[in-house]
Amino acid sequence: MALQSIYLLLSLVAYACSRPQPSVFSSPQFTGVATFNNYASQGNTNCGPKAPTNPLYYGAAAGDISPDISGGLCAGSIDASLCTQGQSPASTYAGPSCPKANCGVCYQVTNLGPYGSGATVPAAGAASVVVQIIDSCPATSAWNFCKTDVPADERCGSAVTNSLDIDLAAYQALTGGVWNVSRAADVVFDGSIFFCGEREC
Repeated sequence: MALQSIYLLLSLVAYACSRPQPSVFSSPQFTGVATFNNYASQGNTNCGPKAPTNPLYYGAAAGDISPDISGGLCAGSIDASLCTQGQSPASTYAGPSCPKANCGVCYQVTNLGPYGSGATVPAAGAASVVVQIIDSCPATSAWNFCKTDVPADERCGSAVTNSLDIDLAAYQALTGGVWNVSRAADVVFDGSIFFCGEREC
């Protein structure tokens, strides 16, 4: 999981797969934080594919302890002894197993502005994108909990925060800026969650 974060406002709506992205969001609405990740560089994801079924969408992972958007709790527990490389586990660490209940769920997200201290990304008003859940972001993964210098709500570690880990390919579309992992970047988003058919988007 990358260190840059975004903040989300999500509303739950249902749409057919062929329907265009909605311009009016329905309630209920949820808030949450999202981070950016390079899924193309991963060996695998919890759902299987490393990209959405619709080429116009972006991949994302939902935090397993998110109060409103979780697909179920992942296995394992937080064990600091796994943090053998400081803020990271050993490169051979595989991570916990996770349920697949929300694989294929989609979220439409729109930039609402900065979140957190040191944010340098554009403020509200950027374009919206649709992301599809292709992975899980476990609080019990050492790749997350070892990052003790990152706030818990920016590494899928807060049980009171809805977390999305979005493919970094969506970063420019959402912020109008160029991805730079060394730059602090917390962004606020507004969006809607929608299900396409049999959770296929």
